[in-house]
Amino acid sequence: MKKLFGFSRYLVLIAVIGLLLAALAAFLFGGIATVNIIIESFAGGEFSAEGASQLSIDLIEMMDLFLLGTILLITSIGIYQLFIEPNMDLPEWIVVTNLEQLKFNLLAVIIVMLAILFLGAASDYLVEADGILGYGLAIAGVVAAIALAVWIFQRVVVKEEEQVHERLQEVHEDKND
Repeated sequence: MKKLFGFSRYLVLIAVIGLLLAALAAFLFGGIATVNIIIESFAGGEFSAEGASQLSIDLIEMMDLFLLGTILLITSIGIYQLFIEPNMDLPEWIVVTNLEQLKFNLLAVIIVMLAILFLGAASDYLVEADGILGYGLAIAGVVAAIALAVWIFQRVVVKEEEQVHERLQEVHEDKND
């Protein structure tokens, strides 16, 4: 049974490969879409404040897609590192030591994506003038709920780490007695 569970860690390779493919798709789609946005912006010849505003919004939305691709890539590497090869030679900024780091990265991306959705809706007038405040408040509510959940989760994790540290100290003190 122990051997079976040891090999079961390789099941995460399905997630690793899936996330790598998703990151590749996000990067390719974003790259092609960015080129199209630039070509359409210059071919349209609308060199005005409105044209500049639309180009800015479109490019910010592409940054959102590239950010998503980056998080997919980091998550793929992180899962591989956690389950398959913990001693990978990676830059310090990408080293993952627990699943919480990956969750926090994902939550941060969700918050940024919500902000970009709001920006797109506000600039494209997708939401009526009266409804834009409600739409913004709804997004702010989601962000606040995520922030509260992260804050509570961090407190729980810190408390657990303190308890483990205290138990280790007690064990160490018992050995020295």
